[in-house]
Amino acid sequence: MVNALVNSLGVEFYVYLIQIAFSIIYIVSFWMLFKKANVPEWKSIIPIYNVYKMYDIVWETKYFWLSIGLSFVHGIFSYLIQNVFTTGILMIIFTVIRLIVLFLTCMLEYFFCRHLAHLYGKGDGFTFGLFFLYPIFILILGLGNSRFVGKK
Repeated sequence: MVNALVNSLGVEFYVYLIQIAFSIIYIVSFWMLFKKANVPEWKSIIPIYNVYKMYDIVWETKYFWLSIGLSFVHGIFSYLIQNVFTTGILMIIFTVIRLIVLFLTCMLEYFFCRHLAHLYGKGDGFTFGLFFLYPIFILILGLGNSRFVGKK
């Protein structure tokens, strides 16, 4: 039993090390994206504010607030469906509303990725990569040789 505990702690330790390594690489890539856009790099390490600034760079901040609002509404409807209205017509109506909100959130994120890709000189193929594999393509965008083209 002690050996199993030590082995599981060892595995968890390495998993945490890998998570920390990926987090550092992700922070560095965001740092480089901000640097390429001539925005003070320290703003890229503050949680939530870095996403707000990224929306400011890429699009407009009102879409950041729209994204936050849609996520909040989606959370409320998810809670209601799972805990309050588990059967009946209200569950069906709330499920449809939740799916519509989820669709709108996905469309908003797609257009964010599209604007981000175009601002750094990439095409629609890169947009799909950003949308479906965001962490990997952010690394490519931040650590690669892409340049900030600017808003058109």
